[in-house]
This record gives sequence, structure tokens and C-alpha cells, in this order.
Amino acid sequence: MFSFRKISFLFSIFLLITLPLTSVRAQDGGQGKPPDGTSTIHVVQRGENLFRIAQQYGTTVEAIAQANNITDTRFIEVGQRLLIPNVQVDTPGVTTTYVVQPGESLRTIALKYHSTLDSLATLNDITQPTTLYAGQTITVRQGSDGIEPLTDAGLYVVQAGDTIYRLAAKFGVSIGDIAVVNDWSLPTRTLWPGEWVVIPNHPQAGPFVELPDFLSDFHIQTVPVIQGESIGLRFTLRQPMQVTGTFIDRPINLDMDTTDPNTPTLNMGGVIGVHAFTTPGVYPLTLIFTDANGVVSTYQVRVSVLDGGYSQENIDVPDERQDLLDSATVQGELDKVIAVVSGNSPIRYFGDLLALPAPGSVTSAFGTRRTYADSTTLSFHGGADFGGAVGTPIYAPAGGVVVLAEQLNVRGNAVIIDHGWGVYTGYWHMSELFVEVGQAVNKGLPIGALGNTGLSTGAHLHWEMWVGGVQVNPIQWAQQTFP
Repeated sequence: MFSFRKISFLFSIFLLITLPLTSVRAQDGGQGKPPDGTSTIHVVQRGENLFRIAQQYGTTVEAIAQANNITDTRFIEVGQRLLIPNVQVDTPGVTTTYVVQPGESLRTIALKYHSTLDSLATLNDITQPTTLYAGQTITVRQGSDGIEPLTDAGLYVVQAGDTIYRLAAKFGVSIGDIAVVNDWSLPTRTLWPGEWVVIPNHPQAGPFVELPDFLSDFHIQTVPVIQGESIGLRFTLRQPMQVTGTFIDRPINLDMDTTDPNTPTLNMGGVIGVHAFTTPGVYPLTLIFTDANGVVSTYQVRVSVLDGGYSQENIDVPDERQDLLDSATVQGELDKVIAVVSGNSPIRYFGDLLALPAPGSVTSAFGTRRTYADSTTLSFHGGADFGGAVGTPIYAPAGGVVVLAEQLNVRGNAVIIDHGWGVYTGYWHMSELFVEVGQAVNKGLPIGALGNTGLSTGAHLHWEMWVGGVQVNPIQWAQQTFP
């Protein structure tokens, strides 16, 4: 029997065929961008809903519903003609670039852009989606694959016992809105643990990342990372677990993110130092989780390390200080410093931006490749030098505990402060020391005076930072917070 539904469908096709082409803008490429602020006609395609159509044209579901007298925004039909008011969208099909963030996968990026894994893989010639890495630049298509990422939405992972009603109540969103954004035909459908649900207008529902079920949140900053800089790591467990990690064959110091180490928390964090001589490339950051039953799980993120573009210089050393270049002297003192900065206090004393320790300008930047006295041995400048007059006060850039305060051969009068979580700062070549080992210091406390002691060719402060036993650029910490 030829049903009324079939007649209605054929009639819709007939209307589509007889409409002037300039009034129809389908999702297979369209006729270009209408002038801003104008209206256009959109013919509903299979799989579309009002939320996605509104995203495509830079308008709202409410505006489209009002313009078309739609009372229930959940239901539109294939072939239905919609008047789209106040069009603000870019031309469909235009491509743009996107930088992959830690924890993202092709699937989560496809969700952001209303696309599919296969479409993104084809567009970027990706044959193995698992090779995606944080910091990678990929191409996404606007228009037919989705206009803008869902920056105002969150990705919620369904837990046991969740229902659509509970999610609506939890986030203060209507069941209809959740159904529309997730393309559900039945808003009362059953939810399954582990299922992804997009929550509109609630980014706090969860990041668009693909996480194992024992993690509820995961962040890395900053990617891609540059040689000699730091990476901040934060994540939230769903249950208490033991966690260890490695990056470029070095262990990661991971601690509970709390000011009281005796108070258990599911929030954890750490900071990773990337050596200044690291070969640029993509490296796995691996975390190993062990639950109360001894079950071991692994989560891995691929991180890109870029060349720092550091310059090179030769340092002339006065004759009276040539003996300080003796390899045994240099190595012996370095071993002593490494032993001091290789600890990991669970108490984090830093939290905001580090202050600069001296008022002078930076006269020599971190990372510069160096040779001394025309030697062929290449090293790098392990800190930032500040110029100034002898006696200028030097200040603690953050809270911590003094773990070294003495005169060294190469570094002169030196102080090292433990800031917790494997983060240490060092101050070399000072003329005086104002603190002693074991003393707690606060941000801004004078710890010494600028000088010209040790292997130094002029009055200056050498400010150094060690993270997880690796020298890193301290200036980065004065420009961004960790973790």
C-alpha cells in the first residue's frame, strides 16, 4: 500500500526539485556565504538536528524555532525547509587548522566539529589514529563537517546508575536539549556506563578527551613543549590508586595535589623537566596505575618536543680562574648539586607565578649553547643571568625550604631552595648569603646579595631551576603557573 508517509516524502522531493537553486543551501557544499545578518533557506538533511543547523549558520536553536513556528525543537523532518535568520556562518567546506590537545583523539575532535573519525582521518591522511600526538596540527573542515568546535559544551562519561533525568537535573539542562545536541531520536533512551554524552552550555561536565574509566580529568601544559622547558601535569582519579610515570626514560614525580600530604585526595599532579639537549621529536608520556586489588593499567599520551632555537657562544675565562675549568672540579661540584636537587618533597610551596629574584635585566638567557676558553666541549647555559651591582639584594621567587647555602668552587656563594614536588631553584656567584640550610623562606624574602664569586667573569646573579633532576628555563615559571 502506498502510505501517506511515502506521499509526503515524494512531495518534499518535488518541492526541493522545483525550488529555485539560489534559495536552497544544503550540507553538501552550499552556494557560498550569504551576507552577514541576512536570512536563507536550509533544507534538512538526514542526520541533522536544530542544534547542528544553528551551529552551522552561527545562530541559535531558539531563533530558528521562532522563525519557523516550531514548538518542539526535538523534531524536524528530512526535506523540511527552514528559514534561517541572521546568518553569520563561514562558507561550508572551508578547512582550518586545529592543534591537538593532550588526551584528545580523532573521535573526540570529530565530536567537537560534528564530523566523523573516518572523515578526519581521510582529510589528514592518517592511517593509524593512535599515532596522533599532543601539539600536532591537523586540518578540520568547516560547514559540512561542523562549523565551530563545541567550546561551550562538555563531554560527560556515563557512570553506573546515571539516567538522562539525573544528568538533566545535575547540570540544569532540559532533557530535550541534551537529546538534540546528541542526535537522539528518543530523549528517554537508556544510558550505558562508559557512554559519551555531550552536555550543552556546560563545559564543566568534562573535557573532550578520551580517558580510561579510572580518570575523570586530565591536563598537560604546555604542548608542544620546547627543549629545556617544563610540562605541567594534572589529573583526577575516580578511586584511590598508586600512580607512577615516565617521560623520555626519566621517572615523573607525582604527588597528591593538596597542601596537606596527610589528607588523601583524588587530585594528583606533577611537573616534568625536558632536557635542553633533547632531540626534537614525539615522545610517549606513560602513566601506570595500580588499584587496591593490584590491577595495573597504563595510560599514554604522545607529546611533541620542539627545537628551542638556542644560539651559541664562547666564554673567555680569565687566567686566574682557569683552574675552575678542571673537569674533575666541575664534575664533582655538579654531582653534589644533582644530589641535592634530586629529591621530591610531597608538599608544594609554589602555586602562582614565580617572582624574578633580581631587579636587573637578563644579560644571558637559558639554553645558549656554550664552549669555554675555545674548548670543543659543548655545554649549555643552565640558567638565566641577571646583571647588577655587587650587593644588590636577591629575593626568593616562591616559598620553600633552603637545602644548600655555602661557598662552592665553580658556583661561588650558592643557595638552593626546595619548592616541593621535585622543583628546586639555585642562586650562584653571590657576594653574601642571608639564609641557612633548613630555613623556611617565603616569596620575596632576601636570601643573599649579587656578586662575582666562583667561575664568573663579572658581577651577576645566575638563577637556575631544576625540575625532576633536569635543568629547565626558570623564566618560563615567571610567565606561567604550574602545574
